[in-house]
Amino acid sequence: MRIVFYNHNMKKQRIGVFGGTFHPVHNGHLALAKHAAEALEIDRVLFVIDRIPPHKTLAEGADDAERLEILRLSVADEPLFAVETMELRREGKSYSVDTLRELKERYPESELYFFMGSDMLNSFTSWRSPEEIAKLASLVCTIRGGQSGGEEQTAADLHARYGANVILLKEVSDLSSTIVRQRIHDALPITGMVPPKAAHYIYLKGCYQPADIRTMYERLSRELKPKRLEHTAYVLETALNLAERFGADAKKTRIAALLHDCAKYLPDEKLLPYADTEPPMPQILHAPAGADRAKNVYGINDPEILRAIRLHTTGDAGMTLLDKVIYLADMIEPSRSYEGAETIRSAATLDEMMRLALLRSIWYIKDNGNAVHPATLRALNDTGGQMERFGEADALAICKVLYDKKAVDILALHIGDKTIIADWFVVASGTSVTHVRALCDELEDKASELGLAIRRKEGYEDARWIVLDFGFALVHLFHPEERAYYNIERLWEGDDNMIRYPISE
Repeated sequence: MRIVFYNHNMKKQRIGVFGGTFHPVHNGHLALAKHAAEALEIDRVLFVIDRIPPHKTLAEGADDAERLEILRLSVADEPLFAVETMELRREGKSYSVDTLRELKERYPESELYFFMGSDMLNSFTSWRSPEEIAKLASLVCTIRGGQSGGEEQTAADLHARYGANVILLKEVSDLSSTIVRQRIHDALPITGMVPPKAAHYIYLKGCYQPADIRTMYERLSRELKPKRLEHTAYVLETALNLAERFGADAKKTRIAALLHDCAKYLPDEKLLPYADTEPPMPQILHAPAGADRAKNVYGINDPEILRAIRLHTTGDAGMTLLDKVIYLADMIEPSRSYEGAETIRSAATLDEMMRLALLRSIWYIKDNGNAVHPATLRALNDTGGQMERFGEADALAICKVLYDKKAVDILALHIGDKTIIADWFVVASGTSVTHVRALCDELEDKASELGLAIRRKEGYEDARWIVLDFGFALVHLFHPEERAYYNIERLWEGDDNMIRYPISE
């Protein structure tokens, strides 16, 4: 014998049922679900993805598996949300009454709240078994701004006719799946419209792209390794954001970003003919080879697109807006986590981003013992950057940032004639571990304003001795005890090249 004890004071679990094609799901859907859950004290929201909706024709652009994965990625970090696939598994059209019956059988002691829009509420009487739906669940209707209204009267009529409990909520977003699909189709960014993981998946799979772009995706997926495809998707997303920000042609940007690495895995014998230096630089040859491949295999004849692909590893003098967008997107896409990447991303202008990116590239190449391609140096000169531009004024600008943040014992040391590791040392102390970290954070935040790009950072976790390497300058930030123990400035004591900051009048 089974004995069940009921607590009549216990609130029944409330489950929100959010059905739709989610083609694709977007931040408006998620905001609505959160708003309804908070307003109605809903314990869980089930996103029920349709297979064949009865009231509309499903647009093209993503298959069922892709729509489902986009939805799963979108709700993965929300513990309140879950994905329900019963309608995808069901044959034929997806009727809400069938879904609610199955959910009521599964959760007999729970209260169901069925989400719908104003248009669905107004057509509710034409649905299959509306009276049964009204008995199975409360109807939660979101009212879109700018519509004709009448929802209150419709709710009253449905209550009188079916006993329906209709709850009206104001819509919290006017974003729609149609808008998202159209922006993707038109090569416009969707940042802020769908969750980042979902956006990356959309760009990775080519969802909602025009047919000719989908064809490029299909070929690339056969020619590139999975990790390179991930990178390409990130470059595309980044490039589209840069194009919108700085006014580059969106559709040309899309093609150049997609195909920038299309020759990445060609064998050496097919890459070496593109070498224009002695000895060859094999790590950059996929760029000129890629421009040829884009033309001869992918059918791209636009010279601006082909040039952007060709220059994406080296840059050159006279770079166009598109050239710069593709070069930068390749360097700062989200999976790039090298020291200084965020400084480049946060630069105020496109040319400043280019200058910092080119400097970082040159330092990286030199640090690895390789020669810098002449085109890269020409590109840097075009931005107003020079490898020898760092001087006393620049060192003192670093000192001022530290001084304004209450650093003590600040020294600037010109060491360019004594060592090859840097032109200047800047040495300063904080009063505590927390203060030393704060000094480091402030310099990182101000790096772009100072025209600096960080190559590496060491010692931040312990914050007893932090080193920031800006290429031309090494900044040493000490805790007082480490400063006294190592006393590195003793090496230059009495040197005319040592400047104490602030400078005495």
